Amino acid sequence: MKQARLMIAASEHDADMLYISKMFVPDAFIAIQLNDNWHGLLSPLEVDRARKHSGFDDVHLDSPWRQAAEHKSRSGLAAVAAAFLEDRKINRILVPSHFPLGFAEQLRSWGFEVRPAEGAFFPARAIKNEYEIRCLSQAEQLTRKAMQQAEHYLAACSIGDDGILRDAESGKKVKSANVRRAIETFLISNGAMPAHTIVACGKEGADPHNIGHGYIRAHQTIIIDIFPRVLSTGYWGDMTRTYVKGRASPEIKKLYQTVREGQDIGLSMVANGVDGMQIHKAITAHFDQQGFPTKMVRGKQTGFFHGTGHGVGLEIHEAPRISTRSDILQTGQIVTVEPGLYYPGLGGVRIEDMVVVRDGGCDNLTRHKRQLEIS
Repeated sequence: MKQARLMIAASEHDADMLYISKMFVPDAFIAIQLNDNWHGLLSPLEVDRARKHSGFDDVHLDSPWRQAAEHKSRSGLAAVAAAFLEDRKINRILVPSHFPLGFAEQLRSWGFEVRPAEGAFFPARAIKNEYEIRCLSQAEQLTRKAMQQAEHYLAACSIGDDGILRDAESGKKVKSANVRRAIETFLISNGAMPAHTIVACGKEGADPHNIGHGYIRAHQTIIIDIFPRVLSTGYWGDMTRTYVKGRASPEIKKLYQTVREGQDIGLSMVANGVDGMQIHKAITAHFDQQGFPTKMVRGKQTGFFHGTGHGVGLEIHEAPRISTRSDILQTGQIVTVEPGLYYPGLGGVRIEDMVVVRDGGCDNLTRHKRQLEIS
């Protein structure tokens, strides 16, 4: 019995649909694989553009199939897909694991066998081709330039008598939002969309995903994590640096040096065939040896309590993972290496680079200095 693969989603928001269609569409549409060919069923608004620019083997106007569905008193995108499949006498469908339940239930009510895929719908997405590597490299170059904007902004700030930074032009007290604005204005003006850029100072940095809301203070750690999406391609950059405006205390310097050494361990181990779990264990062991164990202290997590890295592509977090679970790295994957240490009374330190997995090592796409103090 023949089986089709089916997706119903907007490629603007669904990485799998963007991967196969190779064009941005803001509203949900239909993609169906029959044998080795992918068919796109699109509305009159999108079909002509799809015929010129999409990655589909065949592009169809969805109106005739919508009319066929209406003859059976059916409506909606699932009904359009059903009409197309019934015309080809196919009633077995494989869908992504995140396929909408409502669509699945409709299709089942019309006699289709609907089965979710186990794991990734496109496992090949984890391995980037040379075009994708160029796209990700360009995204990371833009991310690096955005980080430089943050560095320049902080360097221009003065330090008030209260320890809070002052804006070089207005003289006003500086908050996380001010630094974030310098970063995100640059990104938007250069064709990238920032996403919850992290600028977390002092105790806010002890929570890895706290984007930061308070004042930026001298002599405290400032975690800056930038991860923009390039609008023309859909690929992401990802980079983190930790700074101190002014003088870092000996305690902060040791914390920073330990994280930097941990990242060096990770970068030296990334290569084809290496288990990401072993990389994570090696970094954790180094932190333990340096006196920075991971444990709960008075109900709060301290130390290194997130993964070492993740894949980057059409999603900011995708396969593979470098963490406590086994995941064998393969040539062509692009991953982050981002160890960190976090302590509520001190703040946090995280350093992140994005690299391409190669035979015998990796290529670093970030290529940006690691500098703690900004004078």
